[in-house]
Amino acid sequence: MLVMKFGGTSVGTGERIAGVAELVASRLSEEPFVVVSAMGGVTDALLALSRAAREGDRAAAAAALVTLGEKHVAAVESLGLAGGAAGALREEISREMARLESLTTGVALLGELSARTSDAICAAGELLSAALTAAALEKRGVAVARVDPREWMATDATWGAATPDEAALARKAASRLLPERAAGKVVVTGGFVGAAPDGSTTTLGRGGSDFSAALLGAALHDAGAPVEAIEIWTDVDGILTADPRLVPGARLVPEVGYAEAAELAFFGAKVLHPATIRPAIARGLPVRVRNTFRPQVPGTTVRAEASGAGVRALAMRTGVAALFVGSPRMLMAHGYAARVFSVFERHAVAVDVIATSEVSISITVDGGAPVAALVRDLSTFAEVSVLHDLAVVSVVGRRLRTTAGVAARVFAALGDINVVLISQGASETNLTFVVQAPDAPEALRRLHRDLFEKEAA
Repeated sequence: MLVMKFGGTSVGTGERIAGVAELVASRLSEEPFVVVSAMGGVTDALLALSRAAREGDRAAAAAALVTLGEKHVAAVESLGLAGGAAGALREEISREMARLESLTTGVALLGELSARTSDAICAAGELLSAALTAAALEKRGVAVARVDPREWMATDATWGAATPDEAALARKAASRLLPERAAGKVVVTGGFVGAAPDGSTTTLGRGGSDFSAALLGAALHDAGAPVEAIEIWTDVDGILTADPRLVPGARLVPEVGYAEAAELAFFGAKVLHPATIRPAIARGLPVRVRNTFRPQVPGTTVRAEASGAGVRALAMRTGVAALFVGSPRMLMAHGYAARVFSVFERHAVAVDVIATSEVSISITVDGGAPVAALVRDLSTFAEVSVLHDLAVVSVVGRRLRTTAGVAARVFAALGDINVVLISQGASETNLTFVVQAPDAPEALRRLHRDLFEKEAA
């Protein structure tokens, strides 16, 4: 069995939904389960609709509803469905728009948008996308069971960022989903959406559709089904050795370990959020990242642990500031670092790259952090200086600390580019340094040339 998840760009138009149906139909022998995101841009449009209603802008809310309805009806038309099927879908879209109108009218009257109501509104995108995808498959003669995600995605009642009940998911997979598969049907369901114990609609938060796919694979596995893999179909070939917009020679990484994928995501490579696939990885299920528009490309497989050692990829994140905190009192003093980091905790600021010496601690934070407030509080017991407009560049791989020559090659490649800060992770998966933001693209290109292109030549 196989879980195939298609993102918003993959189902962004009726033509693209038809392409998704062709892809799924070509994999019927692998017994696919299909998870879909909302059509591209729809979740953002639903959030904007909610805000307009809350602010009492009924004209904007009404216009947004019309646009949403037209987008989905246009997809129906482009699918070329038979009259009865097309009519049924148009009626379903009309009912969903009426439901949204009722909800947003209530929001406008109250001038208040609860998280619970927001989830009820935002769920519409995935519900309609699943309806369109199911219809496209049925047009191709595929037997389909469209399952409302609220029938199987059991969560708590934390609207907006619900926590799934994985034990309940396994039970529902056994009772609701696997019987459909046993009857020879392809299950099509929406991602992102679930149901609280009282039956109210919940959502899993941003990235929730990838999370839904991993949870579905995990639930099927826990129910005893032979799940081969989870495939995340998107608009890129997979994880690349670098951002191709900055490094034209970037190439596909065939396989990475979960820890490496997590490091790449943290340091700026946003192909896949590692937290969303954790349920699959925890059960030893591989996750493949594939390109809907280039299905001939094998993509990248993420496993619990990839084979081999050495550098896998490079990542870069801009908009970083560095704080240099020092004091002679730090020398041989216990508890000083704890005092420094307590300031960051008090301001709810996550720290990024850290380097220490006997008399100083260097810390990077995202540029949006309250740097002035941090400096004010740290200055009560230490000398503090700040550098802005920095970038973090990370060399990510496996067993980097024990792979001879990696650090030497990295710093030889950088040459005359000034390095502000250096840190090597204890996990052996990254070697990270900080440079001035204008230097970062050139640093990335030099590293890629020396670590990947010369090696392949």
